[in-house]
Amino acid sequence: MDREWELKALCRSQNPEIWFSRKTLSQAKKICTDECPVREECLEAILARESLTADSLRSGIVAGLTGQQRAKLAAAQRSEKPAKPKKAPGTGRPLAPCGTRSAYHRHVRKQEPIDDECRAANSRAAVEYRATGSVKVPAGH
Repeated sequence: MDREWELKALCRSQNPEIWFSRKTLSQAKKICTDECPVREECLEAILARESLTADSLRSGIVAGLTGQQRAKLAAAQRSEKPAKPKKAPGTGRPLAPCGTRSAYHRHVRKQEPIDDECRAANSRAAVEYRATGSVKVPAGH
């Protein structure tokens, strides 16, 4: 992520204490929400930086939001994202999609019905293996 936008942030010229004091909470929010030209970039950056941070450890005013507000926003964004592909148990790797030789072998191993796409992918791999002695894709393809 390009961080050149940080040079335009109004918080750079302010006393850092105002972002973490209850007494100056409204002043900090006003600077961020009403005056700062890079609020959107700041919000995107802080959500990315805090993505693995416990909600209770988010503190201060950043992009005009408190730590609790940022945690709620991050949770809402996570729930909007599409579901991640299923992972192979114990490996952390995504399952091979149907239509591949790996998926064909997974169906066989788990005694699942084999779809036509997986059957065709396995046949193509067998033909390639007989012709070349390998099912690996050559470099550059």
